[in-house]
Amino acid sequence: MPSMRRIVERAHHLIVGPRLHYLHRFRRIHGRDPILDPPIEPFDKIAYLVLRSDLSSINHLADKHLVRDFVRARVGESFLTPMLGVYDRFDQIDRASLPKSFVIKCTHGCRWNERVEDRDAVDWRRLGRRLERWRRRDYSRVWGESLYRGLVGRLMVEPWIGGPGGDLHDVKIFVDGGRPRGGIVHLADPTAQCTGYDVSGTVVVPAEAGADPPPHPAYERCIEIATVLGASLPAVRVDMLVHEDRICVGELTFLSGAGLNLRVPAAVYTRDFDPRTFDRRPILQG
Repeated sequence: MPSMRRIVERAHHLIVGPRLHYLHRFRRIHGRDPILDPPIEPFDKIAYLVLRSDLSSINHLADKHLVRDFVRARVGESFLTPMLGVYDRFDQIDRASLPKSFVIKCTHGCRWNERVEDRDAVDWRRLGRRLERWRRRDYSRVWGESLYRGLVGRLMVEPWIGGPGGDLHDVKIFVDGGRPRGGIVHLADPTAQCTGYDVSGTVVVPAEAGADPPPHPAYERCIEIATVLGASLPAVRVDMLVHEDRICVGELTFLSGAGLNLRVPAAVYTRDFDPRTFDRRPILQG
């Protein structure tokens, strides 16, 4: 059951609309309005993209299924995450055909994902209700992000790479103006600590707690892949999953943290980034 705070947040969103609700949340987190003329801080730069930029012409790159064509054409099929199916509705998924562990993602939004450790133990009806609620929503109406405008919600099922407790890493590489700026690496677990590195592998964003490990052995190769994928865009974060010696490109991220996070994106990766470069037409070139 939603908490009282969550209920109040939803009511405020319905009453004032996405844009004013976004500004309310921004003020609550940062203690001031966004500075957009010009934006200097990382979160102001992302706020510019949320509040002023029209990114709808590249919305296919924000769709977790459609972006696969973009990745395939530039770096090849071998760098795509395996896919078990894509569905218009949850009731089209054949539960019996799925492996024991898998991941279901809404294709048209952010963080609308569910990891299923055990196909036979999960409450299938409850899972379906949650995913259908997300699938039916227009993610562009959450914060007013034009990047998601016009996308149709579908459900994509993937195997859980490495399985529960497996040695799976998230590697997220920032590319700006066609140049890699470095990236963050952490275990693919919501509670895992992140460490940020520059392109040479030197730590530039220490973990909030504990020692910083050396960069993942696949870090350099991830930078190479991200550079190819980001070459035709003003800027992008390329999110990859790494298990053993396999690298899978999961998605392209343009609005890191939506400007509503104190640590994401780190200033070291956005120092030279000018969000007004997304005002060019076409945004995707080459």
